[in-house]
Amino acid sequence: MPEAKKNVERTRSIFEEMARSGSAQPLLDQLADDAVYKLSLPGGTPLSGEFRGRDAILGYFDRLDEVLEVLEVKTWDFVGNGEQVIVLGDEQFVVRKTGRTCYSEFAFVLEFRDGKIVRVLVIEDLSGVVEAFGPAGARGASRASGS
Repeated sequence: MPEAKKNVERTRSIFEEMARSGSAQPLLDQLADDAVYKLSLPGGTPLSGEFRGRDAILGYFDRLDEVLEVLEVKTWDFVGNGEQVIVLGDEQFVVRKTGRTCYSEFAFVLEFRDGKIVRVLVIEDLSGVVEAFGPAGARGASRASGS
């Protein structure tokens, strides 16, 4: 089986297990020790920044549980190109600080090396998180739907 197909199947399996278990552990188990995890999120929130290495990424997921309650995650496409896999989907979550329920589509870009994930980039409208943690002037209309 070509490596691109193996990486797509690895990724599909990770996301299916995360959906079943409600845990990020399947993803964490596949990270290389020097992996990097980054969200497309401006500074000023507990989830902002680039998390380098297993311990930093574990810390990110601990903070994620404090900031968000994920209600539902759906994936609908997995596209592979060699060492890179793109996952398309959507999720619904509650920002704990405000109680606001948000819906957003996402793209996860995962890069593999020797069967392990070395980089994750999450591209998603997380303006509900920015609004909760930013200055009062930052609150306003966002593309993410919410109540």
